[in-house]
Amino acid sequence: MTERVARLIREMPKGENHIHIEGSIPARTALRLGKRNGVALPFDSEAGMKEFIAKNVVDLNSFMKCDRLVNSVCLNEQDYYEVVYDLGEDAKRQNIVYQELHLDYPLNEERGIPIDVVMKGYEAGRQAVLKDFGVEIVFIAGIDRSLPPEQCSAFVRNLEPYLDMVDAVGMDCEEQGYPCVLHKEAYEIAGKMGLFKTAHAGEDDGCQNIWDAIDILGCQRVDHGVRAIDDPALVRELADRKILLAMCTRSNNMTRLFPTPADHSIKPLMDAGVLCSISSDDPPYVGDLLWEYEGVVENLGFGEDKLIELARNSLAYSIKGQHHLPAFDDWVKAWKAEQN
Repeated sequence: MTERVARLIREMPKGENHIHIEGSIPARTALRLGKRNGVALPFDSEAGMKEFIAKNVVDLNSFMKCDRLVNSVCLNEQDYYEVVYDLGEDAKRQNIVYQELHLDYPLNEERGIPIDVVMKGYEAGRQAVLKDFGVEIVFIAGIDRSLPPEQCSAFVRNLEPYLDMVDAVGMDCEEQGYPCVLHKEAYEIAGKMGLFKTAHAGEDDGCQNIWDAIDILGCQRVDHGVRAIDDPALVRELADRKILLAMCTRSNNMTRLFPTPADHSIKPLMDAGVLCSISSDDPPYVGDLLWEYEGVVENLGFGEDKLIELARNSLAYSIKGQHHLPAFDDWVKAWKAEQN
């Protein structure tokens, strides 16, 4: 990692396509809200939260268990506002200009929190982030694929009053045993509502989930999609249809999807023409977006052009961040001129 590359990562305007609000509550925020709301956590410092995660999160299922634990500190509208506001502050520090946040309301619903409380808090946070930090946030409503299909369909229908703040629907949580096709109806409803469609697929399960996401659910993007490398026909299909894979390499390393970080599939997929971007997924667990970019340099040997390609893809193939491209291209032009 040269200083020049480190500076590029720090200063380049970036988008982020794949980050979960509930899984991204900063340690400082979790501790503050836990104390305020009388919610006991198994750690009492930022270092303690980091240590707890390191000891207890070894795969996707254990991550989801920890995710639910930390999210339990949110109880009211002000809490949800503060979570998004603090995430926006962190985004500004990283020169993130556009961020797509998965809001996983079902994780709050299971605790009896009304949807209106969550949505109003998140929306107020989004507006404050744009005003105070200049970071544009787009919300993706996350479907918990482990829930019954009829419950997920009802969740999508219940988004109707919030279409002025929600632009997309996604699918996440434990993948194995919960194929995409279970939620075909929910995606049909989302399509009729005009929502952009994406889904976690091919993360800790196989290529069939990716095929089903793009061919049956009609997804315009795939989150993770790392297993696509196992099917040459799927690789060609993704490349030909310009379907973005919103990847999170550090997260995949944490959940041990590959033998070593150097074995991650993003490089061969990009070499085959598949569009990819990188995101932090859940920063308290795997580090922020700057750390994610540093990872593909250190572990996969990505150079400046690849880093710029990833950042440009995060805007060009985003849900609604394309208007940031002229400023991005101007920045890159100035950067290259300065270096020459």
